[in-house]
Amino acid sequence: MTEPAAGRADAAQASAPSPLLLAVAGSASVATTFGMARYGYGLLLPDIQEDLALGVGVLGVIGSLAYAGYLLGTALVARCVERAGQRATVVGGGVLAVAGTVVVALAGGPVLLGAGVAVAGASAGLVFAPFGEAVRGLPSVARARTLATISCGTGWGVAVAAPIAILTGDTWRTAYVGFAVCAALSTLLAARTLPGRAATAAAAPPAERAAPGRPRSAVPMLVAALLIGLGSATFWTFAVDQVRDAGLDQAAGRILLGVAGATSLTGVAAADVITRLGARLTFVLTALLEAVALAVIAVAPDHLVAVLVAAAAFGVAYNTIVAVSVLWATRVYAERPAAGVAAATGAQGVGLLFGPLTGGVLAASTSLTTALLGGAAIVAAAAFLAPRRDVVRDRVGQVGAGAPRRSDAP
Repeated sequence: MTEPAAGRADAAQASAPSPLLLAVAGSASVATTFGMARYGYGLLLPDIQEDLALGVGVLGVIGSLAYAGYLLGTALVARCVERAGQRATVVGGGVLAVAGTVVVALAGGPVLLGAGVAVAGASAGLVFAPFGEAVRGLPSVARARTLATISCGTGWGVAVAAPIAILTGDTWRTAYVGFAVCAALSTLLAARTLPGRAATAAAAPPAERAAPGRPRSAVPMLVAALLIGLGSATFWTFAVDQVRDAGLDQAAGRILLGVAGATSLTGVAAADVITRLGARLTFVLTALLEAVALAVIAVAPDHLVAVLVAAAAFGVAYNTIVAVSVLWATRVYAERPAAGVAAATGAQGVGLLFGPLTGGVLAASTSLTTALLGGAAIVAAAAFLAPRRDVVRDRVGQVGAGAPRRSDAP
């Protein structure tokens, strides 16, 4: 190792927070921006619709603004990290989450509601990718475990947001105030954990500053992420309506989402599962498990036990496959892990944006059952694009995307 490279290695090691701190701060940020600020709208939609007397079409447009804001944030996040640093980017996303949820809580009509939902959606696009950069100085296995844990933050958020929604009942504005408080706290934690711009710039290798374009090997990863987003969107959009139409009450629908959020926390073990089974087999098995879960909700929506088991399976599979995709992205974009995470989550975000639109057309012309079965087929198709190489341990000659080699003990 040359002296400049050794100096950058020392800087990376000295400035990098511990894996535990990064995992906690990253999970909290993802939980509040994804699980609450972004997905809270769908969770509280029936109460918002009743209170503001808005039509389904207007509510659908407003919901799409959350995805549009998210895609905008995702498109900008890599450049923000390169220019402003990890801490400033995550704090900026947290501020947007607080602002968006407060605006939604104050909304008295569709304009203000739409603005708040869009801003809250944009927050989610800014907070995840910087942590992909922050963990680059960690040993390979610890890095993978930390990223897998952070990627499960959405599950934490949904698992906390669902009880808040149930406890607040039809006072959805109170729930959004609670979301804003959680977002503020997670933003403060991230600000205290992540290094500043000067520290990250000192540790960055010259190759990162060259900002290479998209690697050819990224295509399968991006297409797989797109398919996972398209198929999974049917669960987030139509699962609750499907069980309600089958006779289950509103509380059961929220419990369904809460179960999916709680079981998604098992995704923290994704790195260890990948180490034992391999990235390819893990991806294939979780894609098939998610497809089966969607199919069960499609064909047996009136069986509460079956629905809850399917929701639990969906939570496990969805967050594990997202974790695999994120680790895959940081390997493909080894010199710019933040750009890799942004690319993977952005491709999935495109799927989540268009999934409800295509699923809605299919449901209108046939049924919700057909839309959910279509989502299951799309997720199953993603299994054919599973990664062919290890996404956890560093390959020979490559050490943590430019980071120094250390022991792989977490």
